[in-house]
Amino acid sequence: HCRLVNYVRIAVTDRCNLRCFYCMPEQGIQYVDRHELLSYDELLRLVRILVGLGVDKVRITGGEPFVRRDMMYLLREMSRIAGIRQINLTTNGTTTAPHVPELKAMGIHSVNLSLDTIDRERFFRITRRDVFPQVMETLEALLSHGIRTKINAVVMEGQNIEDLIPLAELAREKNLDVRFIEE
Repeated sequence: HCRLVNYVRIAVTDRCNLRCFYCMPEQGIQYVDRHELLSYDELLRLVRILVGLGVDKVRITGGEPFVRRDMMYLLREMSRIAGIRQINLTTNGTTTAPHVPELKAMGIHSVNLSLDTIDRERFFRITRRDVFPQVMETLEALLSHGIRTKINAVVMEGQNIEDLIPLAELAREKNLDVRFIEE
């Protein structure tokens, strides 16, 4: 069988501004040296080559994409590449809200928002950062701008089980999908 590969996932950084206990130790990890990451020009060249080979969907992920400087430049330039049908984004939403109007204007197809709880105290316990209001601001901005939104929630015994029903209710109340991921 010849399977057409039309989708690429690009991790633009391994850095993150959260310290979710299931993902990273509190003190952080040994990051890849910045000079070992592909530059934006190299990433754009790679995507153009892949488009020539049949790729028409790109997912930008990380770490947290928005901790990489000038992320909007990369997204802007990528959105101009002929042949790209969809650009999707995965983010923790901590610094995304101010960019949502431009993300909508450039045609970002969908955003996966990592959100394991809708309780501020549990959010702090899981992420070790007190940025829950910023994430909720991003969620509201995505929905108000009509960007297709999926919540990715990691299910953890003894951590956020009481959030499963309220997270599922969000899918009924708002125009979004919720995906539960095993720890």
